[in-house]
Amino acid sequence: MSQTELVEVIGSLEARLCEIERKVESVRNQSRKSMEWIGMLSEHIHSLDSFRVEVRESFEPISDKLGCIDDVVRILRHATADVSRRIGNVEDQVDVDSRQFSA
Repeated sequence: MSQTELVEVIGSLEARLCEIERKVESVRNQSRKSMEWIGMLSEHIHSLDSFRVEVRESFEPISDKLGCIDDVVRILRHATADVSRRIGNVEDQVDVDSRQFSA
């Protein structure tokens, strides 16, 4: 090979290497930006997880109270049915007594 051909080959190789370096730098920058986004997303997820824990701790007492309220409502329902039955029995007895006095 002549010196001119070698210079052309070296020039071509240098141009290719420069293009490869530009692409590698572009990939590196994209990777760095992706890592920044992942870091921000990780911080946001951590913040949401902390918020979830706070909310759960706040609502657990309410949930316990609602469980107690369910029990109270169940008891009241049974008590109401019992009182209604007793009132019905008393009214029936009053009707029987009033018929006896009428006869």
